[in-house]
Amino acid sequence: MRGSARVALAFLLGAAAPLPAAHAEEACPSDFARPAPEARPPEGMRVVPAGRFWMGRKRSPRADETPRHAVCVDAFFLDETLVTVEAFARFTERTGYKTTAEQLGYGMVAEAGLAEWEWRRTPGATWRAPFGASPPKDYAPRPDHPVTMVSHVDALAYCRAHGLRLPTEAEWEYAMRAGTTDTRFPWGDSPKRPDASYGLNFWQGADHRQPSGEDGHVYLSPVRAFPANAWGFFDPVGNVWQLVADVYDSGAYARRAAGVRNPVTTGAGEERVTRGGSWWCSAKSCHGYGLFYRGKARPEAPFNNVGFRCAKDVEGTRPRGGP
Repeated sequence: MRGSARVALAFLLGAAAPLPAAHAEEACPSDFARPAPEARPPEGMRVVPAGRFWMGRKRSPRADETPRHAVCVDAFFLDETLVTVEAFARFTERTGYKTTAEQLGYGMVAEAGLAEWEWRRTPGATWRAPFGASPPKDYAPRPDHPVTMVSHVDALAYCRAHGLRLPTEAEWEYAMRAGTTDTRFPWGDSPKRPDASYGLNFWQGADHRQPSGEDGHVYLSPVRAFPANAWGFFDPVGNVWQLVADVYDSGAYARRAAGVRNPVTTGAGEERVTRGGSWWCSAKSCHGYGLFYRGKARPEAPFNNVGFRCAKDVEGTRPRGGP
């Protein structure tokens, strides 16, 4: 449920761990950690404290994940959960909005039985029926599933209709890491948490033809099915890929200055960044589930493993994308 408790930003601004002193040359600007007024998060959102973190990896088989670099992020508000089917239904009922998939007449569907990396162009697949008219037996729709079969265009329309925006790629990773550094998941490098339970919804099985469902889900999971991260955000990884504001640029990290503040990649690129991985990601074919992998999709493309959450500026902070 969306909360209404007041949060003191002046306290939260100091919550993020600083970078090592050896990297003082990558420190954030002098006005970065200035005091901020008390603020009431919009319903269903949390305050993400201002801070700095390491984004990217020192070494990776994927060049777009390097180099590791310091990023400064001003405080902002972010949805606790992914936008749900129920919330998206209210939006469409109020506005009459038609999604990209509804306009196209089809969506891109993945399901058990398909080969690795295979997708099926499915007529009639929409956010109401993300697997089309004949869903698999292991799938049962729920109002608290994350909405899928929505494109970047649809996500922008939803957020803007609520006076919100998509988070930037840097904001997304910073919030999902919740103070951690250099690990694949918010709790470590294994998909299992310290208590040996799975911490996210991803694909288990020898291949995509035979799911084992060891994490309790073959397809979508409710948005609160797994524990939240340390900052209270659910589904920091897994379940669905999460759309962010940035245009995909494989060399974005390499061109950033030390201690860059509120970075966002804009321009005329053909694809938009997605992060976090999904229920369709497996150890064999898609290794995207986690906090490093940078996915991408065309802005008008609807898939049944892609969703989103919304963000909002805190009054008085620098605009996103500023130097």
